[in-house]
Amino acid sequence: DGLPYSLCPFCVRHIQWANKITCGCCGKPMAAQSDTGLCSECAERQRSFDRGYTCAGYGMTERNLIHQLKYKDKDYLASHFAELMAERIVAEGLEPDLVTAVPMYKKKERRRGYNQAGLLAKSISLRLNKPYYPDLLIRVCDTPPMSGLGAAQRRKNVQGVFTAAKWVKENIYGKTVLLVDDIFTTGSTTEACSDVLKESGAHRVYVVTFAAGMDTGQ
Repeated sequence: DGLPYSLCPFCVRHIQWANKITCGCCGKPMAAQSDTGLCSECAERQRSFDRGYTCAGYGMTERNLIHQLKYKDKDYLASHFAELMAERIVAEGLEPDLVTAVPMYKKKERRRGYNQAGLLAKSISLRLNKPYYPDLLIRVCDTPPMSGLGAAQRRKNVQGVFTAAKWVKENIYGKTVLLVDDIFTTGSTTEACSDVLKESGAHRVYVVTFAAGMDTGQ
């Protein structure tokens, strides 16, 4: 009754909204304000995307919701997450020219039946009234699971994994691209995608995710 979002009351109450201290570059929630205003990852190196935004921390509720979307065929959750993500983009005053998603390896996508990042991106594009390009980026090979890997290992894991479709340059040259994924941890995947988009002529790349891991400043 009167809830602002189409998620259930339990979820709305238990989601850790990323509306307190966030990194001035990647947007992930921070346990405490740093001198630079950046999380420990962004303070150490230059990002290839221009700015990242997220809606929530990656706690138990968020982990469960994303798990339901990815592995339990609850693809309808994508439109609920997209509602929050699109609202965040509008609130930040961003004006992307087009929307795309972090791609899945095609065989894996066929097995699952959908790419959850693609569902989010399509729904966000409709809400923002911007074109959605589902096949802008191509994942040329599958990668081992990222969980349990450190930042350096994650970066190595995605080296050379993404490429751009041949027709991309004429469509994104000089434009602002909104890159969508479900979770942001170290940012190695979105960074690898952003590198390819920038090399293909994108002027700016903004990243938006539903949830991001908390930066503890250690």
